[in-house]
Parts: sequence; structure tokens; C-alpha cells
Amino acid sequence: WLYRMVDRIAHGQGRMEDIDLLNSVADNIQGRTICALGDAAAMPVRAMIKHFRGEFVHLIEHKTSVVPAYV
Repeated sequence: WLYRMVDRIAHGQGRMEDIDLLNSVADNIQGRTICALGDAAAMPVRAMIKHFRGEFVHLIEHKTSVVPAYV
């Protein structure tokens, strides 16, 4: 579910509220599950939002990346 939401943002279909929802869900998963996979899924999402929030906002507003890909 977290992956699908991040993927949707990356493909220009995200909404601004998705960023806060991702952060909220990750906060509620981390440290609250018996299985270590919950923490393993939540930590990268929280780190991406913490360090790259501006890029997420740009993707949502402009439907394109801040940095163009050179292939």
C-alpha cells in the first residue's frame, strides 16, 4: 500500500494530502507491529519524506521531477 502510493506520486498522479498520509501511516506502523517487516517498510518512507519532501511536492504540483533524467 505504501509502495503503491509512492509509485502513484512518482508517476504524476499524487495529491498533496498523500504526503501527509504517507507520513502518518508510516508513523503508525513503525514500532507498533509485532513483525519487523512493518518497521522495515515504514522507515524508508519516513526517510524519503524527511529528506526529499520538496521533490515530492514538485512531482505533485508539476507532474515532473525536479531533476531531469539523462539516459
